[in-house]
Amino acid sequence: MTKANPYDKAHELARALEESQLYLEYIEAQKKLAQNPEALKKVQEFRAQQMKVNQASMMGQEPDPNLVTELPIQFAKLNLNKQIAQFFEAEGKFVQMFTDIQQILQTSLEKGFQD
Repeated sequence: MTKANPYDKAHELARALEESQLYLEYIEAQKKLAQNPEALKKVQEFRAQQMKVNQASMMGQEPDPNLVTELPIQFAKLNLNKQIAQFFEAEGKFVQMFTDIQQILQTSLEKGFQD
């Protein structure tokens, strides 16, 4: 029996992801958002604020409580813009699929370490 080449399978998985409906919808939402500089700027500013909170947490520091409180409010306001809401929705669905695939790989590989 011939063993599968993991690199070939990784490339196959990458192609499957690129052809997936969720990926294509995410890319389309990104393109539409890029055509609206004002909306794009708002999303980028929101991401910068998210990054501050995430960096503080990763460094074992307490993130700015005002920022932590403000982020969900900003997110809700951004979602009032249909184009931004569509982008966030498409992104969320793609990220969920990607996370699910990572979990499948992790679970499969962990079986080998349990023995």
